[in-house]
Amino acid sequence: MATDRRRRGGSGPTAPDAPTAGKDLNPVLERLADLERRSLLAEQARQQAHRLRTPLSVIDLIAETMQLESHADTQRAERLARIQSAAGSLATELSEAVKSTRFGDGPRQPVDASALAAEVVRSFGGDVAADGAAGITIAVEPGSLEAALVHALRLVGVGTDCNGVCAQRPRLRTEQKDGEVWLAISAAGAQPPDTPRERADLRLMAKAAERVAQDHGGSLTLGPDSATFRLPLGGD
Repeated sequence: MATDRRRRGGSGPTAPDAPTAGKDLNPVLERLADLERRSLLAEQARQQAHRLRTPLSVIDLIAETMQLESHADTQRAERLARIQSAAGSLATELSEAVKSTRFGDGPRQPVDASALAAEVVRSFGGDVAADGAAGITIAVEPGSLEAALVHALRLVGVGTDCNGVCAQRPRLRTEQKDGEVWLAISAAGAQPPDTPRERADLRLMAKAAERVAQDHGGSLTLGPDSATFRLPLGGD
């Protein structure tokens, strides 16, 4: 996956607030904003848990080894056992945090991916090209795919905070090829000239969107101004 994104820059890895917070939203945008938030919170929890589990495993392994070497020193062995217990408790808390933010793990359903993507893109004022894959269903968890499509729109510059400078308009092109449905999103319009290239929230969106594609047996390709989902017919 390409990581050199034009509109990434340098904030911390917290999930962004809903871009339309404080405004009156239509029901579709309200639902998409909620899916977007939940998806990013789940991805953030997964990444944090992954980063912390490795050092906790190292602590547990070293403590266990030192315990075996300290069989004659009961006080030292007890202290090491407390270290192991604390590391185990932290690992359990991480697992519970991931479970509490789970998203997109519902049952997969036959979905017209082209129609679903078109609804998302049109909700953001976009255009849909002549559809080459209309009526073709794939097996997906609908909410996770919708969230991934919203992430893709953000990644190409649609609906991001540009201080009123950018006015990106998305466009969707769908087609069927090589046993897959391709959902290609691009954007056209004015872009701010000095937006930083790396931003942690956009990296999080890219990872979350890529995970959805991979979980469904497909892939996501990101370019400077485009995002293309390739999802297999019939699901994974």
